[in-house]
Amino acid sequence: MSLVIMTLARQAARKVVIRQFQAQGLKLAHIEHRIIVAAANDYLRDHPELIAQAAETVRKVPQLRTLAEREERERRRNRS
Repeated sequence: MSLVIMTLARQAARKVVIRQFQAQGLKLAHIEHRIIVAAANDYLRDHPELIAQAAETVRKVPQLRTLAEREERERRRNRS
C-alpha cells in the first residue's frame, strides 16, 4: 500500500476522531497524542472506505499521483 494513500487516509481518520472528541466536549490539549493516534487507527480499521477515498484523491491530484509513482519506483528499485 502506498504511503501517500495511507497518510491521506490516516489524516482523514484523525480529523474524524478529533471532531468526535470535540463533540464530547473534550479539549484536545487534554488528550494525549497517542490516544488520538490509537483512536484514529481504530477508526481507519473500521472504515476502510477512507483508504479507497484516499486512493481516489491520489489518482485525481497530479502532485499526489506523481509522489505515489515516485514512491513505487523507489520501492521497486529497493527490491532488486
